[in-house]
Amino acid sequence: MLITIKPFLLLLISCFLLMTGYGLSNILLPVRMQADGISVDSIGLVLSMLSVGFLVGAIYSRKLLQRVGHIRIFAMCGSLTSVAILLSGLYPEPIVLACMRVVTGFCIACANATLDSWLSYSATEKNRARILSINQMVLMSALFFGQFLLSFAPVQGMTLFVVSGILLSLAITPIVISKQQGPYIEDSQAMSLLTIARLSPLGVVSCFYCGLLYAGLLNMLPVFASQNGIQDLNLSIFMGAAISGAIIFQFPIAYLSDYFDRRKIMLGMVLTIIAFSFSIPVLISLDLFYVSLFAIAVITGMAACLYPMSMSETFDKVLKEQILTAMSSLLVIYAIGSILGPYVASVVMKLFGSNALFTFMIVAASTLLTFILIRMQQRTALPYDEQESFVMQTPSGAVSELDPRTDYVEPAFEQSAEVEVAISLATKNPSAAVNMAKALALRDPEHAANLAAALSTIDEINIGPLYAAITAAAPEMAVHIAEALTTASPEQAEELVDWITTDNPDQFTNIIVAIANSMPDNGIRVMELAAEGMSTDDSKELLEMTEQYMTDFSESLEEMRPVDRSAAESEQTATDLYNRLSDVSPEHSAELALTVSEALPESSNMVAEAYLQNLIESENQQQTEAETVENIETAVSEYLTQVVENIPEYAVDVASTIVDSVPEVASEVVELLQDADAVGSEDLRASVDDKPEEDILEKQLSDAVQTQTESLNQD
Repeated sequence: MLITIKPFLLLLISCFLLMTGYGLSNILLPVRMQADGISVDSIGLVLSMLSVGFLVGAIYSRKLLQRVGHIRIFAMCGSLTSVAILLSGLYPEPIVLACMRVVTGFCIACANATLDSWLSYSATEKNRARILSINQMVLMSALFFGQFLLSFAPVQGMTLFVVSGILLSLAITPIVISKQQGPYIEDSQAMSLLTIARLSPLGVVSCFYCGLLYAGLLNMLPVFASQNGIQDLNLSIFMGAAISGAIIFQFPIAYLSDYFDRRKIMLGMVLTIIAFSFSIPVLISLDLFYVSLFAIAVITGMAACLYPMSMSETFDKVLKEQILTAMSSLLVIYAIGSILGPYVASVVMKLFGSNALFTFMIVAASTLLTFILIRMQQRTALPYDEQESFVMQTPSGAVSELDPRTDYVEPAFEQSAEVEVAISLATKNPSAAVNMAKALALRDPEHAANLAAALSTIDEINIGPLYAAITAAAPEMAVHIAEALTTASPEQAEELVDWITTDNPDQFTNIIVAIANSMPDNGIRVMELAAEGMSTDDSKELLEMTEQYMTDFSESLEEMRPVDRSAAESEQTATDLYNRLSDVSPEHSAELALTVSEALPESSNMVAEAYLQNLIESENQQQTEAETVENIETAVSEYLTQVVENIPEYAVDVASTIVDSVPEVASEVVELLQDADAVGSEDLRASVDDKPEEDILEKQLSDAVQTQTESLNQD
């Protein structure tokens, strides 16, 4: 753990100081307003303004970070929040306090977005989940600690406001003196609220109720406690218990979420909120203070866990690349709920007394309970192993790229000292920079790929000679260097593939497939380019390349989330690859079709259909129709024989497709399946017997000839 946090220690110290000052202000303001005689509903309205600023900050923080930079934004947030709390102490009028709460909410959202994006940029695929957990624990620990600063001085004076301001100002120092440079980040657009509500109604509604319940409870809890005689240190302990519950109960909920239907867990959480909300006024009236601490921790813990649960529920329905945009929308929905929560709770408390805070909790939770039951009736649950994992998270105003469920983007190259020197040299003397990369490859092959990736982004350097120079010095790194080059400079991938195809190195197949895999959106095009550069004698290499690419694709499908796997359209991808490669090498059409089908058996039917279409089109140029029909019948019989031998479980489906296109071979196909004891062969025979007699093949040949004639006339 120490090794993980060491590079981020100063950032985490800044986070702790900031959130400690913020935590003190959160308990100080409602207690001070109550001491000043401000009405309960006015207190609720002022406290709701924090979420208004939070909402604005969550929407615009990334744009500000792009424009101004991380260090300046964090410094601005620390200083403005310090000014806001000091002005709140100097001018404790509701209108001033409301404005300062808007400023505070905006700054806290921006500061958390700054820290989160900074940490996520420096994190790796392996440690980002751990860093996220550490960051959340630091954040919640600081909020917890801030509650106990309330007893240091009377709330009526300026001392506590000054203490809060000092902490907020001190938070700037560690991050300013940090050696780490703030990264450049891309803007993240939120998914439309209508779209996300249509995809996951339960996720959206539970996220809204999380804001309503959690923000309403935490903001008005100091008022409830004070009106029930809980003051000074006991008030800090009471609020500390509430804050601690929000982090502690995420661990058991995470465990349960991984092994049971998530909606049932949410149902149990809401029932727990209702049950314990009934108990709090009773426990306080019976002077069972320490028992009430446990009860309030349970309520806040369950309410806080609705946020990560709603995220997991929503992420079940969106693609991996959409998770960040969905997270942005959920933050907006949470903020809307947290704007309403404190004010509605305060109005209820003014009308019916302080105990009505928990009446508000019971009524609100009951409506959520009803909605969960309705959704459980309307839609079946996902299997447990297909549910999105629970990740400990609290709403902080940041769209967290640290979340391990998001699509991790590996940096194109690491900014090392060698990289900086090579890039500087490349703009003046490209050949010298290439020689430098070659020398580094001889001395330190492990870092050669990183340097090659950096140099490939320089306009003055040609990617082909660069690749050749480095792989000549470190041939064992050829695959990694090709991946690094295409990741850093995807626009030069075609040039690199052309160079490799011409040079034809020892690891040709591995290199081409590695390039194709590093460019998932253009992988088929890479394979097509490589096939175009091969000679007709390279049929074995072409088939090996196709098999390896499709095998890697099939394995990647198994690792995908269910919703991503459905969107991958694997059968269409396999068919597109086959069509592209068979157009380049029509003489290997059957072998390519079989290779693709064997690597991804579920695509065998669509691939067989494409193969038959290509076969009919290619054979229509024979001298006589009888010769054409004979050739097609022979080819499809041989093809089906291979299917029966290699992927027997799909043989009947492929055979049915063949019979539909070439009915003349129906009896031979059925006999072949029966000899192989293929399951379903009798059903196919019955289907064949029921078909009307018509020469489908003759019609298809006629259509193919007509299409070819029309194409020639147009030319």
